[in-house]
Amino acid sequence: MKKFYTLFILLLASSYLFSQSGGINKRKEIAHDIVLEESGIHAVSNNASDSIVTDVQRNTVLYRLPDSVQSFWYKLFVKENCTITFEIFPTGAGNIYNFFLYKTTVKASVSEIEINGLKPIRANLFKDAMYSSGTGLSVSSTIISDNSDSSISSKDFYHTPYHAAVTAKHGDVYFLNIYHVKGNDCGFRFSLNANNHSQKFRSIYPACYVEQLKKLKTISSFNLNSLTTLSSTINSSSTEIISPRKTVEMEEVKTVFIVRDSITQLPVDAEITWAKKYGKLYIVSKEIGKYEFIPEKNTSYQVVFSAVGYKSKNVLFSSKDSIHSTFLNVFLSPYKAGDNFVMDKIYFFANTFSMKPGAVSELDKLISYLKANPGINVEVQGHTSGNKRIKTPKNNKGEEGSFTGSAKKLSQMRADIIKAYLIKNGISESRLTAIGYGGSQMIYPKPKNQMEANKNIRVSIFILPQKISALSNSSH
Repeated sequence: MKKFYTLFILLLASSYLFSQSGGINKRKEIAHDIVLEESGIHAVSNNASDSIVTDVQRNTVLYRLPDSVQSFWYKLFVKENCTITFEIFPTGAGNIYNFFLYKTTVKASVSEIEINGLKPIRANLFKDAMYSSGTGLSVSSTIISDNSDSSISSKDFYHTPYHAAVTAKHGDVYFLNIYHVKGNDCGFRFSLNANNHSQKFRSIYPACYVEQLKKLKTISSFNLNSLTTLSSTINSSSTEIISPRKTVEMEEVKTVFIVRDSITQLPVDAEITWAKKYGKLYIVSKEIGKYEFIPEKNTSYQVVFSAVGYKSKNVLFSSKDSIHSTFLNVFLSPYKAGDNFVMDKIYFFANTFSMKPGAVSELDKLISYLKANPGINVEVQGHTSGNKRIKTPKNNKGEEGSFTGSAKKLSQMRADIIKAYLIKNGISESRLTAIGYGGSQMIYPKPKNQMEANKNIRVSIFILPQKISALSNSSH
């Protein structure tokens, strides 16, 4: 019954968006073509007079949309077998966008979707605030609205931001509708991913579109027949018109990751680790906001992006016989009030409250995070593996941090040491609480080896509920 109800609401909502779109002709004007092929993801013109503007520095295609339009359409032509995922983020807080993904034919149009009553193969009527989480398709999600055997509930459908990825084959065609449900902003950011390629798009209302173009230092524009300039529409002496083909020729073939806060869009000082298939783990030297390396042919990679105060993200991609420059945009979602994250690299010498040298650099990252988010208050939590009484060996007595007493007391002293370091380096004491939990919250209640015991011995940061959240103190 839940399954039937969800599909009924899905079809009802799909019909509603057509009734609110303002006519079939207008919908045709905003159905933008995108080709997914081996060389990358490319925006394509519908006709010879249709120009496409790209922000070269941010690898973002810009679309200008009529003020009255609430429903945005993209037509995706698949030229290579691939796994399709995407992310949608509103430009302004308080806005909500839903999406509907239809599988169609090459000659299909938006109007035929309405006339034939086509059911979307993926859709999300996400009701919750989505400014920080976004919505879209993810390889980690198992929610598949088009699967008749699925036991998807209305709760999952309405309140889970990401639904399952789509496995597409050469020749497939899809229509993606992104529907503005709530709020009044300048549009949305849309990041489309297929295998090892990623491309960003921004759909912007006229006033915001003009302002955006004035800010750009390098842009490119092209249409179906030839490369063009935008001298007639842009009056900015700082804007340089360049050919996208020339840009590719000048650049060395490489893979570039750009890591940003999903809310503020600001660069994040992230740590990137990647594993080549059958290879060992590598750590890339850090450069705020931009990370790059030279890819190897016919190689699969698993990349993990992590930063203090943010949820980690995994990205999978593979290179082919012919290597092309790839720009992969990665948005990390910050933790919010009620979340708890572990500071993996804060270690203490055994049975002491003396930190190992490497812990300081990790604490400095926490300080940067707290300074960047002045509305956040945190609880520093100390944890041990078990609650056995700790006794310092005779030959260690008198050394810095030496300790004899209960495990809970040791965890409290460790939390206090971290709190003191944060205060010393500019974090207000009013924002900090330190609590030692001893062994009362072990990850492995009965550790079978030292690795599991080490997981229990940790420092975690709990973001306390507050009236003024991190979001309200972030710059946009």
